[in-house]
Amino acid sequence: MAAGSCLPEDMIRETLLRLPVQSLLRFQVVCKRWLALITSSDFILTHCKHRPKHSIMLTNTWFGENYGISVLQADAKGKPEHRNLPSSLMNNVVKCRSIGSSNGLLCVYVKNTHNVDYFLWNPATRKHRLLLFPPTLGHYTPRTFGFGFVPETSDYKLLIVDDASFEGNLNLKALVYTLSTDSWKEVEGVTASRSYLSPKISVVVQGMWYDLIYREEENIVQGTLREPRKVPSIIKFNMANDVFSKIEDGLPYDNACGRNMNLMEYKELLAMGIYRDEETTFELEIWTLMKNEYCWTKLFVCRPLPKIMTMIPLGFRNDKEIILSDYSTELFYDILQLYDPSTQESSVVSTYEDFIYFDAHNYVESLVSVDAWSSSCVQMFS
Repeated sequence: MAAGSCLPEDMIRETLLRLPVQSLLRFQVVCKRWLALITSSDFILTHCKHRPKHSIMLTNTWFGENYGISVLQADAKGKPEHRNLPSSLMNNVVKCRSIGSSNGLLCVYVKNTHNVDYFLWNPATRKHRLLLFPPTLGHYTPRTFGFGFVPETSDYKLLIVDDASFEGNLNLKALVYTLSTDSWKEVEGVTASRSYLSPKISVVVQGMWYDLIYREEENIVQGTLREPRKVPSIIKFNMANDVFSKIEDGLPYDNACGRNMNLMEYKELLAMGIYRDEETTFELEIWTLMKNEYCWTKLFVCRPLPKIMTMIPLGFRNDKEIILSDYSTELFYDILQLYDPSTQESSVVSTYEDFIYFDAHNYVESLVSVDAWSSSCVQMFS
């Protein structure tokens, strides 16, 4: 008797939808009917929506001679679970970092002694694919990146931003890779006067890429010329229509916070962390930008926080705990912490001994393929 032949089709489907990816990969060989079900685009989409959405992927990590990622599960109490990057792509690596994570796909930047590569990787299925960079596009020095799912087009895109400065102005140019067509194209950039890009991490939220830029303004205090003021604004890129624009007004900013700002995602909204250096403590504010992009709302203020040299909020776990990367003035190395604003308690997740530096991305295990999708499969995510 064929496996599951005595059970209703709906019951088999609902049972399989609740299983982890590793179990489904094994069950593909049970029979042709199960293989067809598990590999169907509708099943893959529904299964992805069933999985916990609050796991956090941490990169760049270094374990011996292996670059990798670490997954901090939603209910994890101990250290993150490490997973090596595909060994075939790690030859002569000089630098490696994640660009973004969406629906179980991770986009990774790898720089080796000869060139720069980009690849898609599904850690759950252990499938990966190199994104071949056309030599006709010329030389690009990646300054910042973005990768994510674009709801309007039901597609995945990779954004590579290069910057060049001339006469004090910032000139951005960009490349976009589209998964459904497996193609690259150059897009028109943007120029910002007397500005420079933030050294921190950019973020993609609902198909929109955001990054901070800073404009230098003259700073005269009581008739004395001081160091120029750093005035922030946000540059954004709409992955649906491949157009750059800027958000310059209404940012929750004052002179006290200077460059101590960072962007992240919170409940599918753009969030900004602003941390202020007081005399004895740090105070961290978290703001979100409403979907109309006209109004910022303060979520909460984290205080008091320990007096440390630097603090970078990387994201959220369970939409509650804030992931903080900071530098300890007592231990002299970076520490990754989870901070709960409701209890004002923090716990150490890992230290510099485990990580080179931290990127944090929301992560969900899935069966999503790294290959270019057919148009019918892409439409399943609309």
